[in-house]
Amino acid sequence: MTSNISLREGTPIDIPALLALIKELATYEREPDAVIVTEEVLHEDGFGPNKIFDFLVAEKEDEVVGIALYYTKYSTWKGKCFYLEDIIVKESHRMQGIG
Repeated sequence: MTSNISLREGTPIDIPALLALIKELATYEREPDAVIVTEEVLHEDGFGPNKIFDFLVAEKEDEVVGIALYYTKYSTWKGKCFYLEDIIVKESHRMQGIG
């Protein structure tokens, strides 16, 4: 079911698609006005000198159909940890095994 899906690291070019998916998630969660982050903030926080997150992109036929946003944190017991914030798949591509 997931044929023709490719995964790759997110790039600055993907920021508009990332924000669109974040807004889609907020709408799904019935909180469309809760998103205050902007493309500029995402760019700075994801690619600036003090970056605090990374993301993966799921593509189908050169269209971004999903993202997984993650970051590292630090545990006093375990050291460096990986935290998956969100996996978001476009509504039109859900139930296809992309997530």
